[in-house]
Amino acid sequence: MTDASNPDSLEVPEVVPPLILVVDDEELNRTLLRIMLEHDNYSVIEASNGAEALVQLASNDVDLVLLDIMMPVMDGYVAAPKIKEHSGASYLPIIFITALEDSASLARCLDVGGDDFMPKPFEPLVLKAKLRVHLRIRELVQQSIRQTQTLTYYQNQTEREHELVEHIFANALKQPHEMPNGVDSHLSPAAMFNGDVFLSAVAPNGSQYFMLGDFTGHGLAAAIGALPISTIFYTMAAKNLAIGDIAKELNRSLAKLLPSHMFCAATLVEVNASAQSANFWLGGLPDGFIIDQQGDVLAHLESMHMALGILDDDEFERDVVHLSLRNHARIALYTDGIIEAENPSAAQYGYSRLERALKNKPRVGTSEIIADVHAFTGCEVQQDDYSVVIIDPTPHKVDEQRNKVISPLPLTLHLDLDAQQLKKLDPIAQLIDLLTNLPGLNAHKSSLFILLSEAYNNALEHGLLGLDSQMKLSDEGFMDYYLQREQRLDELTQGKIVIDVHYVPHERKVIFKLADSGDGFDRDAINLQQGYQSFGRGLSLLNELAENVTYNDKGNEVNITYVIE
Repeated sequence: MTDASNPDSLEVPEVVPPLILVVDDEELNRTLLRIMLEHDNYSVIEASNGAEALVQLASNDVDLVLLDIMMPVMDGYVAAPKIKEHSGASYLPIIFITALEDSASLARCLDVGGDDFMPKPFEPLVLKAKLRVHLRIRELVQQSIRQTQTLTYYQNQTEREHELVEHIFANALKQPHEMPNGVDSHLSPAAMFNGDVFLSAVAPNGSQYFMLGDFTGHGLAAAIGALPISTIFYTMAAKNLAIGDIAKELNRSLAKLLPSHMFCAATLVEVNASAQSANFWLGGLPDGFIIDQQGDVLAHLESMHMALGILDDDEFERDVVHLSLRNHARIALYTDGIIEAENPSAAQYGYSRLERALKNKPRVGTSEIIADVHAFTGCEVQQDDYSVVIIDPTPHKVDEQRNKVISPLPLTLHLDLDAQQLKKLDPIAQLIDLLTNLPGLNAHKSSLFILLSEAYNNALEHGLLGLDSQMKLSDEGFMDYYLQREQRLDELTQGKIVIDVHYVPHERKVIFKLADSGDGFDRDAINLQQGYQSFGRGLSLLNELAENVTYNDKGNEVNITYVIE
């Protein structure tokens, strides 16, 4: 046994000398060639004519043939093509050794399959040189054949593995139910596997859930993350969970699964059963659009969160934007492969071209968008994955049997939060988690969360901190608004917010009352949800989701009644 750690103990593989077949009807010639070749460490076998040569080839792995022309039984001209046929794809050099000197005879040697020739009497040095050259060529050809065979093997193995993975992906990402009506989607990968993913589901309460995601890079490595997120998405959508909670669970899973340099930019959408409004969690994708039936842009869906898989669980933000979809407004989403597609001049397709394509004709579809991108780039070769989704929300029926089963247990909760608690706590998420643990309320988690969080933010930002929402009308003001919010909250030393929650099962209602100790505010002045000029916040949002919203005269107390339908 050899010791791999000791170089001196390693066995050196035996070097097998090349095997030369000498074919000549003159025994003297064969003897001279044998002596010379064996002196140079070649192995030699002999044949007296072409027929014997073929027999020798059948039982020996010959590396080169020295072939005479004029022989009985089968001469060199007849034997040469048969020798070549025997060698197949492998290069088996034939050097004719002949006393013939006329050009026609020598040309015929090459025509019938010879690779070279030597005149008799031959010059040993020249013959040795030719042997080395042709044996080297044979070695290179054999290496090439072995490499081709290896590559073919791995190519076939890779294709089988890709077929297997593709089958797994197709089944894992298969929609558990039919795609909701009104959804037009196009996803085309730059490689065999798509780094973009589009998922959709209809929940028992009639809400429609959608997710468009774009993993770092493209191909198989980028597509790996699609497997866990599809399972989480479908499972949580089937439970009517809020998209903020779905996003948080997706982030937790991807942060554990993916390496630090990989993440998933994503937009999650929850359209209510009536298709009149939608909630958006926006994390890293390019600006989406709310468009009318003519393709005019009504609102931009600007990213407000980090992509999934980057932040730790305690840093993750699950805030959502709520927008109206009245008058049959549609939702247009896409990944950065669309706007970053380049033409031969390295110019990018960009936002403006996409907006023009959306308005190109009424109810433009994804096929027209993709055709416009290809027309711009001038070719079908993609540099990145192309994904476009246009959602024309339609109402969906509620699972009445499941939806009517709610907890019969009444519940009252009271929170009295002082300045120090307001600085440190995020009470709304915990309060809603507690409330929606009751059977039947989980299906309403998104609406309840939005109602309570909007009322809480209004009380905190306007009632206690005295911020003006008009600041958010510009990009610079938007940033300044939240900088001032952080600064004023850090400086807050007094003030409180009181939250009362009453769950009344026999009336199928949840009643919220929020009061703050501030000076109050003019609710009409801060209601910014005019048309689609919205930040996902505003007092009109409360009126849209709740059955009843009332305020006291001072403006520092709001009562909200939500009906469980």
